[in-house]
Amino acid sequence: MVLYWYTRIMAHENRIFLGIDGGGTGCRVVLCDEEVNLLGSGVAGAANIMSNFDGAIASILEASHTALRNAEIDAGELHRIPAFLGLAGANSGEAVARLREKLPFANSVIETDARISLEGAIGSEDGAVAIIGTGTVYIYRIDGVVRTAGGWGFSVGDLASGAWLGRRLLQEALLCHDGVHAHSQLTRQVMSDFENDPHKVMEYAHSALPGEFGTYAPMIFGFAKRGDTIGEMIVGEAISHIEETLASIVKDDGSPLCMLGGLGPVYGEMLDTKYGKRLRTPIADAVTGAAQLAVKTFSDQEAHHGH
Repeated sequence: MVLYWYTRIMAHENRIFLGIDGGGTGCRVVLCDEEVNLLGSGVAGAANIMSNFDGAIASILEASHTALRNAEIDAGELHRIPAFLGLAGANSGEAVARLREKLPFANSVIETDARISLEGAIGSEDGAVAIIGTGTVYIYRIDGVVRTAGGWGFSVGDLASGAWLGRRLLQEALLCHDGVHAHSQLTRQVMSDFENDPHKVMEYAHSALPGEFGTYAPMIFGFAKRGDTIGEMIVGEAISHIEETLASIVKDDGSPLCMLGGLGPVYGEMLDTKYGKRLRTPIADAVTGAAQLAVKTFSDQEAHHGH
């Protein structure tokens, strides 16, 4: 079987491609043919090139080797196969340039993980995707041109994200403690969790990572559903942020909108009907989007070079 595939790769009778989805929680790789048929797949650990560069490379290689092994292709053939990578942290130009030098693939295109999510969710048509989890980024295509909004990180962005929700709750809890705002059940619960000591809230918030702030998101939505005034206020603020962005990126042409990430679908149910009626279930996932882009990109390149 290995010899069979090796012969076909060499003869270019059945070209193969790698699609790679590297995120903050894991890396997924698929090996596919020119029809985007799955030949093999692999998974490994986190692959955020900005937060852990060496770890990301190790995860990319581990998952790629597994995908080849599953397709009964020798790992030594990796340097003959082109790859399209959608990676967390790929909006850092320096990290991308460093990574490209270290990858073993025949050819590599490196984009953000948002880019492959867009392709997987809506294919090649115009439309928008909001990816809201611990962080927030929007990616959209208008008249065939892809652009992004957000994705600037927790310190200066990530509005409506899980991290933003958690920090907003702690801010409000302290305002209530100081008597500036009236407590609700939600803020009383938060202060109780910190033994009603505002200094403990401050110390926690000072060192908490975005993911730790994000752990408060379910609590906020839960209290909001029960009519808690501050829970409703925070969720309302989040929806306002989302709709403000959607107003600037969604055209009035009926193009699809997908809400992705851990919180995207939750917010999707709360959006104004002018956005709600455009919501679509994603066609495919991000790693499939990477595979589709690999086939498009490298087939187009070959066709261009052939002329």
